[in-house]
This record gives sequence, structure tokens and C-alpha cells, in this order.
Amino acid sequence: MPSTTTARSSRDRKQMKQPANPLREARNQLERAEQLRQSGKLVQAQKLCEEVLKRHPDYVGMLHTLGLVHADKRDYAKSLPHLVQAAMLNPHDWKTLTVLSGVYLRLGAREMAARTLEQAQQIQPQDGNIRATLGEIYRDDREYEAAADAYRKALELNPSLHEVQSGLGHCCTHLGRHEEAAKAFSNLAKHHPGSINMLYSLSQLPSHLIDVDLLSLLDKAVLEPSQERGHFESSVAFTRASALHTLKRYDEAWTPLLDANRLVFPEHEKTVEIDTKIQNIVLDGVKQNAGVMKGPEAENDGIPISLFVLGPSRSGKTTTEFLISSIAGVKRGYENRILENAVRHTFQTAGLPTRDWIVELPPALDEMCRNFYLKELEQRAGTANVFTNTHPGHITSVLRIASVLPNARFVFVKRNLDDVILRIFMKKYREGNSYAYNLAATRDYVTWYYEMIDALAEKLPHISTVVQYEDMIVDPAGALKAAADLCDLDLSDVTVPTLGDDRGCSDPYRDLIAAELSN
Repeated sequence: MPSTTTARSSRDRKQMKQPANPLREARNQLERAEQLRQSGKLVQAQKLCEEVLKRHPDYVGMLHTLGLVHADKRDYAKSLPHLVQAAMLNPHDWKTLTVLSGVYLRLGAREMAARTLEQAQQIQPQDGNIRATLGEIYRDDREYEAAADAYRKALELNPSLHEVQSGLGHCCTHLGRHEEAAKAFSNLAKHHPGSINMLYSLSQLPSHLIDVDLLSLLDKAVLEPSQERGHFESSVAFTRASALHTLKRYDEAWTPLLDANRLVFPEHEKTVEIDTKIQNIVLDGVKQNAGVMKGPEAENDGIPISLFVLGPSRSGKTTTEFLISSIAGVKRGYENRILENAVRHTFQTAGLPTRDWIVELPPALDEMCRNFYLKELEQRAGTANVFTNTHPGHITSVLRIASVLPNARFVFVKRNLDDVILRIFMKKYREGNSYAYNLAATRDYVTWYYEMIDALAEKLPHISTVVQYEDMIVDPAGALKAAADLCDLDLSDVTVPTLGDDRGCSDPYRDLIAAELSN
């Protein structure tokens, strides 16, 4: 039997192997994991979080940080369960609820995002991060006025939320408030001068509002921890091309523009092939559709007109919508998702797999979809007589829209083919638009879109009109009258707004475009 002294020494040695304070040690590891995450060392941060959670599976702080790590890696599906568990264990943590709301949004669950954020706001009503996330929800839903207000309030509550300037800038760009957008992006540049996303956003604004040397700042652009190198390099090339174009150094701009698109197109090439086949089938279907359609009229005269302003990207839809909104009683809806929401809810309520496009809607569900749509239309349009929608993808759904929605009207927008091709080729899209990174694919897409417009205008003469961008710029009052006649709107006391003029933008590149298309 060992002596008392020997036994005590043995216990002392065992105690020395254990942390002096397990709680404090876990807290130190949480702080270390957060430091690793914020410095962009996401793999190390994830490993540390997972090691600690093996010992403390209900450690809310570590679950929260691990959720953030996956969110920083843009792996939102993996982020979700950790944040849900953290919120389940501590439903009073508004920070976790705010982050969880953002992840819901990235996964396309806007309603859950809004509900979760409402819980966070009830707990902490004056937090800037909550307002910033609210701005993201509104922005994702194309409610740009509400989003801009939320971003401004976030900055008022917490001026250190520099990234919010980006969201504010994008909203103001959509709203046509280019001066405020330039100010927001310039403010962001003071704190993140190496952000390529910020530099690209600045390059898309009117040249007289850009008060920085984009070419010099491009040399200082840095790859961010969560950014893919291919995305970074293509963004640099797009921004350089835009900057050189603004300086009217067109020959110099062409090379980085080609480089930028060639970097992006390979990942979209297969999608373009599939989409082209579908588009041709849709066009044939429209042409073969027998007879002329008028569309159902609303049983209640109080139902607003749903005015779809449709044309290919960069064709002048936003300018057309802005012009029409100068008429009293017209509310801009931008590229809102009201129709997709109604279709999705219809499929889900009917117990079917979720779909977003009305062309896939079984006719037996038309009435249900119509009711969902009109309910949301009432909320969004308010007292307006006309609610606009500029989502270009609806071109494939026009005949179904006309047959399902009461008081649907369509303004189709065309523009000079070369000008549209160039402007599409100069833009890097957040998502979709797979054709945009190849001139031949872009030309084919725009040509197809214009053929769709011609065919649809022939089928829907009573509820549609075609606006040519160039004619609208020369005679905005004439284009305004065409839209007003279509929607039976009063033009008295209307002040025709001043419109921008981007006609002939492709002239310096005409030979370069032709040469590229001939290769």
C-alpha cells in the first residue's frame, strides 16, 4: 500500500495533466477559433471548432462560430444545422438568429429568413446587423426602396458596418440614384481599397461620378479569403475593360474584355447548349399557337394591372420602366419575384415537387396560383393602379401569364443588336445569363429573344406593345403614350423625365465584334 505522500504526488501529477479550468479553456479555444475565422484561416478554424464540439456538443458559442465558418466558405447547407442547433439551445441569442436569417436567405428561404430576423429584432431592436440583414432580405426580394432604407438605418446604428455600403450602393444603382450609389461605393473604398467587387461596382456607374483612379486601384486589388481565384481574375479583367472604355481607350479595353469572358464562359458552355434547345422549342410553340389571345379580365376593377416590361438584358427595360413610372399610379416592381412566389406556393400547397415557373403549372391549379398572386400583388402594389415587373426570364412564360393572370399587360423592348451584345458582353452577372460570356451565344440569344417578341406581339395585340429603345430616347413622350394607352392611364400633368442615352455604344467596337464573331 503506497504511503500518503506518494498517493498525493500521484494525484498532483494527474491534476497537472488536466486544464486548470475547463470552462476557461473552452472559452479560450472559442476565441482562438473566431480569430482564425476572421483572419481567413477557415480550415484551421473548422478543425478547432469540431474538436471542441466533440467534448462539448452543446457549446452554443462554438456551434455559432462553426456555422459562421461554413457560411464564410459559402457552404450554407453545412452552416445551417449548426446555427439551427445553436438557436434551438439558446433561442434568446439575437446574434445567432441574425446569422441564421442570413443563411436562410442564401438558401432561398426568404420567408424563413424574415421570420427569424423578426425574432432577433424583437430581442434587440436597435442593432445595426439586424437592419443590415433586413436590407439583404429586401434586396433579394427586389424591394430596393425598403432595402436602401434598412441599409441606411444599419449605418446610422453602427457606422463601422462598412460592408453595408455595398448593398446600399447596389440598391441605389437599381433605383437610378447613381450619385448616392457612387458615394456608397467610394465610402467602402476608403476601408476596403483592395476589394475587387467594390471596384467592379464603381466601374459600372456613369463615368462622371467615378472619383477614383480605377486602373491604379486595380493594381492593389487582393484576393479575399472566401473568393475563388477564377472569380477574382475575371472580375479584375471586367473592371479593367470598363475603366479603359470610360477613358475611351477602346482598343486597349477589348483585350481584357475578351480575357474576362473567356475565363468565365467554360463553366457555362454546357448550360448554353441546353438552354438553346429549350428556347427553340418554346419559340416554335408560340408560333404554332393558334389564334389571337386577349387574356382574362379582372372580375374586380380594383385589381391593379400587372405590367411586364420585357426585353433581353441591357436592352433598356429599366429605362422604359423608369419612364412609365412618371405616370401617377404606377409603382415600380423591378425584377420582383411575385409570380415565382405564387407558383412555388401553389405547387407546395398542392403537394407537388416545388417549381418556380408558371409554364410548368398544371392548368387545374391556375385558380389557386391566381389567388396566391393577387394576394401578394395587393400587398406590394398598395394603392397603385399598375405594378411593373422587368424580369427578362418571363419571356418564355408570356402566354401562360396572359391566360392565368387578370389585367396582365406587356411592353416589349428592343434595341440595336450590336449595342445590346456589347453591353451584355461587358457585364459580369451575379447569376444566370450563361450566354453572356460568348459573343456568338449572346447574338443568338438576343436574336431569339427578338423573334419571341415578334411572335408574342402578334398573338397578344390587345394587351401588348413594342418599344424600340432608340425611338424612346428620341421621343420619350411617344413611348410614354404607347404605354399609357395600353394601360388606360391618364397622361395629364405628367412631366416627361430626362433619359440617359447609350445609343451607338458599340460603334468603336464594331469591327472588333465582327472579327471575333467570324472566328
